Amino acid sequence: MSKVLSGPIGEGGLSASARAGEAVRVGGVLMAAGTALLVCLALVVCAFLDLLPWQAAVEGTAGIATLAALFYLMVRTGLNLRFGDPSLTTEQTAAAILFLAYIMYHTPSAREALTMFYLVVMLYGALRLSAARLAVLSVLALAAHGAMLHFSYLRDEDYMDVDAALTEFAVLMVALPWFAAMGGYVNRLRTHLGESNRRLEDALERIREIAIRDELTGTYNRRFLMESLARELARTARGGGLSVCVIDVDHFKAVNDRLGHAAGDGVLKRVAQIAGRGLRGIDVFGRFGGEEFLLLLPDTDRSGASVVAERIRAAVAAETPVTVTVGVAQHARDEAAAAVLARADEALYRGKALGRNKVVVQG
Repeated sequence: MSKVLSGPIGEGGLSASARAGEAVRVGGVLMAAGTALLVCLALVVCAFLDLLPWQAAVEGTAGIATLAALFYLMVRTGLNLRFGDPSLTTEQTAAAILFLAYIMYHTPSAREALTMFYLVVMLYGALRLSAARLAVLSVLALAAHGAMLHFSYLRDEDYMDVDAALTEFAVLMVALPWFAAMGGYVNRLRTHLGESNRRLEDALERIREIAIRDELTGTYNRRFLMESLARELARTARGGGLSVCVIDVDHFKAVNDRLGHAAGDGVLKRVAQIAGRGLRGIDVFGRFGGEEFLLLLPDTDRSGASVVAERIRAAVAAETPVTVTVGVAQHARDEAAAAVLARADEALYRGKALGRNKVVVQG
């Protein structure tokens, strides 16, 4: 009945769930870096085709690499945990939008080709952000692009194709808000799917618990006890010991006859609670059938099992109106499950014959 309550702790004192969360965030940053590399590739291609100077391509690539490294270091050092969203998706998307506008300002000949990367950047944000945040980012992108076009016009008034620039901005005014709305819709679907999966996992866990638990006492049932015994016997074949305790409530039929089945059920629950106290995480305890319980004690010899059994016997006698008799047997090498249980049962019946409320150890 005892369980290990705490999860394993790994390197740096982080739990498994914390390490998994960090891995997901690092993966997100690397995905953003991969997306940024597409812009770098576009800059190199444009430079190769003589659409912009190589210096601009190199400076843009260096800036993108610097941003990617900065966000990666924030995640690896834990600075990201100070933000409301530790994944820094909003911050990464906003930084990419602003830097993209900056690159386009300095590479006017490649501006139209680079404009489509606004949608690529927004697509990365759509993986995690709500429609409201995507809408804010789309407004930021429009503002950044509009400011870039304005300053480009002031710089290149005689050469800039104003009509083309206005058309470009108008297309973005339609595309970006619509993309934000669709991205928010996809994000909601993903969130609902995640919640459905969590509910399904919870339901499966409840079903599993129902399948291995005794309905009355909440302890493990006979099927799980036998499966656990088989596993422990397989383990002992590789080294290690095992003792089993068969615990039976004395004169239980008289309790039912005198006080009723409801009172008898209450007695079984109380005995199960007492017997389950103080057990180790590796111990397995459950209702074997009727008024009989089974306790598996891995890495415990008959002497240690006798101490545990005596503690249970004394506690039940002191705290309930009934007593229990316990039969203890230590598993012998290459002994089958039925054989060790039979020896524990034999010790139990000897205890009954000796007057009950006893612990008898099978030699």
